[in-house]
Amino acid sequence: MAETEKKMATPEQKTNRRAAKILAFHSWRQDWAAANPAGTKQERKEAWAAVSRPELRKARRALKRLEKGGYKVVAAEVAPTEA
Repeated sequence: MAETEKKMATPEQKTNRRAAKILAFHSWRQDWAAANPAGTKQERKEAWAAVSRPELRKARRALKRLEKGGYKVVAAEVAPTEA
């Protein structure tokens, strides 16, 4: 059998994936909280697990559309904290 090499994600791809996850979750959470004002944390987790894939797809498409429109998502530089 021929071994297939798995391509590693570039730092830019990792940043885009993280941005899509944040965008998808927080966008969905606003809608969910409005529809379920008395919802518990466990209910929210279960609901997110059920809809995360399509929500992430929508967020990735939105980010891709922004990039095509000339906008770029860049991770903020985090200054190291001194202990």
